[in-house]
Amino acid sequence: MNLKKIFGGDHRTALIKKNIAGSLLIKGWSCIVQFLIVPLSLQCLTKYEYGIWLTINSILMGIDAIDVGLGNGLRNRLAEAMALDNHEMARRQVSTTFFMLVMIMLPLIVLFAVSMQFVDCNALMNVSPELVPDMRGILVASVAIMGSTFIFKFIGNMYMGLQLPAINNLLVVLGQTVSLGVLFVLSLLGHSSLMTVAVAFTASPLLVYLIAYPVSFCGKYSFLAPSLRFFDKESLRSLFGLGVKFFVIQVSGLMLFMSSNVIISHVMNPAEVTPYQIAYRYFSILYMLFAIIASPLWSATTDAYTKGDWVWIRRAMRKMNLLLLACVAVVMFMIVVAPLFYHLWIGDKVEVGLSLNIMMAIYTYMLVVSNSYSYILMGIGKIRMILVVTVSEMIIFVPIEYFACKYAGTTGLLTSLILSTAICALLNNMQLKFLSLGNAKGIWNR
Repeated sequence: MNLKKIFGGDHRTALIKKNIAGSLLIKGWSCIVQFLIVPLSLQCLTKYEYGIWLTINSILMGIDAIDVGLGNGLRNRLAEAMALDNHEMARRQVSTTFFMLVMIMLPLIVLFAVSMQFVDCNALMNVSPELVPDMRGILVASVAIMGSTFIFKFIGNMYMGLQLPAINNLLVVLGQTVSLGVLFVLSLLGHSSLMTVAVAFTASPLLVYLIAYPVSFCGKYSFLAPSLRFFDKESLRSLFGLGVKFFVIQVSGLMLFMSSNVIISHVMNPAEVTPYQIAYRYFSILYMLFAIIASPLWSATTDAYTKGDWVWIRRAMRKMNLLLLACVAVVMFMIVVAPLFYHLWIGDKVEVGLSLNIMMAIYTYMLVVSNSYSYILMGIGKIRMILVVTVSEMIIFVPIEYFACKYAGTTGLLTSLILSTAICALLNNMQLKFLSLGNAKGIWNR
């Protein structure tokens, strides 16, 4: 096997191939860990408690967007600085991002902890206080630990800006592996509390990032180590200018997805969240495989766009379209083998119907299609159209999700999600074509 030929090409393309290969190995292990976590979690918790945890976890995902887009802003700005070989500018971007995350997240954690003292958390989550008496403590502990973790997740964004997403993936899977180990120990001890499981899930990634900080900045990338001396107001304006757009897009997209778990829990009951999430986790294999290939494309596109290399970007677009065709075959195969997979994975603990499988498969594929275009647009930084569309859909489709779930269950809810994602995919495709042809105007070129 000629490795030079496989990983050859220009520097940008060769780096993408190496990251894809590394990410395939890392994500392969991540996939195994994620699926082992589910039966272990069901062993540690009742189905009712597990449904509650899945709802809480979907809320915690929203914390990923509370950096006001600084993480993705860093990803783009650092890639630009490295394309220009400006190490001082790169360090200013990293330092400014880190200290702003500290200044944003710490007050938010305190504010959340205080405000929860005046909220009936059991009523908010539609949870019986007899079954889960410490709901407030679980929410406060989970959010506090997750918020602290997010401060240090900028390390992963830094590696993505350096066109090394495989390193970011490694940090994520190490956190998941530690969580798996803790859950395994808890399962040996018998039934655990929801609080114990919540802390195990949230504290494990924080431990990994705390170790990764000195490892990252005391060696090869010491020239990027955060320092107050390099905190820069001009860099802050640059990061916020792009970052706020990313923030709004993230929040809007997460609201559409996160609200589904809360709506199912509220309209139906927490136990119904479990089959919904089981199906989502299974079909997310497709999205994970897509992300392995597409993630390196983001920062590589930033590098290409900064250097005016539209020939490379158009070539990447053509390859992405071929990938979408391959995904059709993959998702159809996943629908066929789903019952067997669930049986081997979780036995008869949770039943997932055929209609839920089909609807979740369509939704996941539409996410892949939409993101195949948005990854390139985000790398270029032309995201005004994505911003307008996602905000509009959040306002329109969250109420639609509620009523669709109320009258048609999870099938109705997923139908509304599929429709909103299809609209995004269509508009993203149109904008990318306009940009590649050089005739994008107005909002299409911003």
